[in-house]
Amino acid sequence: MKHPFSTSLLPFLSSFFSLLKTTDASCVVRPPDKNEVCLGFWETKPSCPADYERIKYGSCGCKWGFCTKSYYKCKGIPKCCDGWSGGSSCNKPICTNGCNSGVCISPKSCDCPDGYSGSSCEIAPLPSVEKLTVLTLNFACRDVAPFSACDNCQTRFKLLAAAFANESSVEGLPDLDSVDVILAQELGTDKNNFAQISSALQDRGFKYNTGDPSPTPSDIICDDPLLFDIDDKQIGSALSGLESGGLVTWSRYPIIDTHAQNWCAHSLPVPAGYLLTLLDVAGRAITVINLHAMAEFDFGLEDSAEDVRTYQFGELSGLAKTVSDSFHGDKIPFSVVLGGDFNEDAYSRESQAPDPNCGLISSTLVERKFSSVGLDIHDACGSNVIGEATWDTTKNDLADRFSDGSAHQVLDYLIQYSSSHSGESPKNIVGVLKSKVAWNGKFCEDTFSGHTFTDTAYALSDHNTVTATFQLPQGEANSNVNAALAAFNNAIDSWTNGKLADNAACGQEDSLCFDDSDCCSKDYSWTFEGQHCDGIYCKPCNELGGPCGTQIKGSECCGYYDYSSGLGAHCELFFSGGPKCIQKFDSGASCLFNEECQSLRCNWFRCD
Repeated sequence: MKHPFSTSLLPFLSSFFSLLKTTDASCVVRPPDKNEVCLGFWETKPSCPADYERIKYGSCGCKWGFCTKSYYKCKGIPKCCDGWSGGSSCNKPICTNGCNSGVCISPKSCDCPDGYSGSSCEIAPLPSVEKLTVLTLNFACRDVAPFSACDNCQTRFKLLAAAFANESSVEGLPDLDSVDVILAQELGTDKNNFAQISSALQDRGFKYNTGDPSPTPSDIICDDPLLFDIDDKQIGSALSGLESGGLVTWSRYPIIDTHAQNWCAHSLPVPAGYLLTLLDVAGRAITVINLHAMAEFDFGLEDSAEDVRTYQFGELSGLAKTVSDSFHGDKIPFSVVLGGDFNEDAYSRESQAPDPNCGLISSTLVERKFSSVGLDIHDACGSNVIGEATWDTTKNDLADRFSDGSAHQVLDYLIQYSSSHSGESPKNIVGVLKSKVAWNGKFCEDTFSGHTFTDTAYALSDHNTVTATFQLPQGEANSNVNAALAAFNNAIDSWTNGKLADNAACGQEDSLCFDDSDCCSKDYSWTFEGQHCDGIYCKPCNELGGPCGTQIKGSECCGYYDYSSGLGAHCELFFSGGPKCIQKFDSGASCLFNEECQSLRCNWFRCD
């Protein structure tokens, strides 16, 4: 039966668009109820908006003489606040991205297990890595004439690959399962020629390497090299066929970045220098500097190789300090490790036996060199950290073959320069890597030339291996690889784009020099005295107010070549008191020579 609409029902209707109401503890959002009435038997049932459910009550019929209608009500469905679920109680928080191994304790907030971090507990705890073991080895392969005829590179590479593959035919190699980083020097050949070595190492877990040997002739060098600039090295490389400095680094840990550079001072116009490798070792930024310093070739000039290494040690210490300061400034857990063939004998070629003999350490210059890179060789030898010969003519038959005498030298080192951990340089463990069965090869009668002959040998390199285990600084679960990379790049930018490399690669007292600019300022001098070039040797210079004399080139005054800091000096003649070192003149002052002016320009007797 159909009945007309009664306006008496209007007061019972509530707004269809009432505001939502929120409970307190459970954070339930519940819409208000909305009353709707079916107007008659044949009327359409009302529809309810979202968040409502339709409820029927009453039915069409005849009661006590009156017709009844069917009534419908839109009843609000409870709804939880954003970030909550759990039915009518809304007691389950929601973490949109999940919590992995953690528990969601409030909207978008996870309670992570011990060691885990991140908004979704996605950052796993750092592996328990407390130490880093490094091995350094000079591979003694110069794959250019005349050395290619007698270095036996491929013969030895095959045996070295067998050693790295843990074959029983070779002995003297430390357990590679405990080694994390391998530093190689004198891999003077294309990387395809030692592919079997890289393959064997990869099979042993060394998944990362620096690729082609470096540095190359095109790699950077300081602005003012002592002897040969980048053009000279490119020409020398083309003529000799030596395409690189032969440095390669392998690692079990990811390599974040690398930097290769040629020495500012080197006695040969060929690529030679150092290779920096930044590693991510379980949240620590570990910079390993692989190097090959100038060998003992004096070319008729006494101690020239030793002097060149003085420049190289200065450059190395300046570089290591620049990198360390950058990580210190950014408060990143770090270590700077130096390793390779330093070619600087702690015993100054006075030892005749392979065992340590600390009493033979007598050279002040050698002490200063190693002190500049963080190693007190007296203490290190006394505590058995160093001392055993790495160039050993007694135990290593290749070293004996290539030696004129019986000197036993410590040439290869692993040194901790600095670290956010307080540890010191660890013990250098020396081993002779050799085949158990003699191998056949061709050898040269002379170092650089001469006839070749066939013979046998056991050692696989003329240098012994050196292994050391470094204590690592404490890592951080939230360590940022990008922050470590930025700090590393900032250090390299400062080193290469400024004058840091030129300033650090300087002549110490009594080192060979060509002019004052070759010698150290007091900021880089190991004696804390500025140096100038007196003849062909660096000698202490005189500060402002000190006496000075006439020189064909340069000056006895400290800072003669300093035209940038405002502290440069020159020698000025006074009628009373004689010549003295005074500060360079500012613009507008009277002058006779360009070198008297801060601007390095004397124009019509006035400094520009």
